[in-house]
Amino acid sequence: MLWGLVAVGVIGILLGFRFRAAALIIMTAVTVVGGVVAGGIGSVFNWHHLLSILLLVVVLQCAYLLGLFLGVIWHRGMSREQ
Repeated sequence: MLWGLVAVGVIGILLGFRFRAAALIIMTAVTVVGGVVAGGIGSVFNWHHLLSILLLVVVLQCAYLLGLFLGVIWHRGMSREQ
């Protein structure tokens, strides 16, 4: 689970740095579907499994915001140098 959180966090930062909200919506759907498939279809209604999927989505969203913030700072720095 820890490596999943790290992977989703890195993906979120990269999405925020380069892409905009449409990519985040698609990646959120992919994360939910991937979590359901990885956990098994029968355990979708297990509270522990639902909370782990929710945690992955929250980490993705927060990492996206961090990447978006870093992208804005990067682009402002690049425009000041020119």
